[in-house]
Amino acid sequence: MQFGKILALGLVLALGGCASFTKDEVAPVKLPSMASYANKPNVYVDFDFYQGEPKSASAVEVPQARDQLKPELQKILSDSGLFGRVTLDEFQKQPGDYSLRLKMYNHPPNAGSMVLGFISGFSLGVIPAYGTDQYTMSLEAVDGTGQALTTASNHDAVGTWIGIWFIPLMGNTPKAAVNDTFARQVNALLKQMIDNNNLKYSALETRTPRA
Repeated sequence: MQFGKILALGLVLALGGCASFTKDEVAPVKLPSMASYANKPNVYVDFDFYQGEPKSASAVEVPQARDQLKPELQKILSDSGLFGRVTLDEFQKQPGDYSLRLKMYNHPPNAGSMVLGFISGFSLGVIPAYGTDQYTMSLEAVDGTGQALTTASNHDAVGTWIGIWFIPLMGNTPKAAVNDTFARQVNALLKQMIDNNNLKYSALETRTPRA
C-alpha cells in the first residue's frame, strides 16, 4: 500500500508541475539577543520526524525526511545565538548538557487529499489537484540531570497544487515551503522556551578598573 502511494506520487510529479504555499499559522518571531551573556547553555538536540498523528503509537519514523531537515535545523540553532555548543550527534553530548527533544509529525487532514492526487495524475495533470500537509511540532527541554523543564508544541501546514498549470510556479517548491514552515515553527518554540526562563544563562563579569 505504501509503495503504491509513493509510485502514484512519483507519477503525479513526473506528469505535471506543482506549487506549494505555507499556511503561515505560526508567525515569524524575533529571537531575543543573548550577546550580553558570557556563559550560554550547551545543548544536544534529539530530532525525529514522523508520519502519522502526533503521539500516536502508529506514527512511523521517516529518517529520510529527518536527514533532509537536519542541515536547516543546524543553521537555525547556530544563527539563533542562544547557545554555547550545539550538537545533533548524541555521541558528542557531554555531561551537564541540556537535551532538547524536537519532534515533527506530518499528518494529512483527511483521506480525501490523497484521492485528489490520484485524480490529477491519471488526468495527466489537466485537472488540478490540491492537498494539504499538516505539521505538528513539539519541543521538550531536559536539564543535565534528566529533569524535564518544559514541553510546548505548535502547528502549521503546507498546501500544494499539482497539475501542469503550475509549472511556472516551480519556484514555490514543496521543499522551500516545508523549510520555511519548519524554521518558523522551530524559532517560535525556541523563543517560548527562552521567554519562560527554562535555560540558565550567566552574565558577563563586571571588572573594576584599576586606579
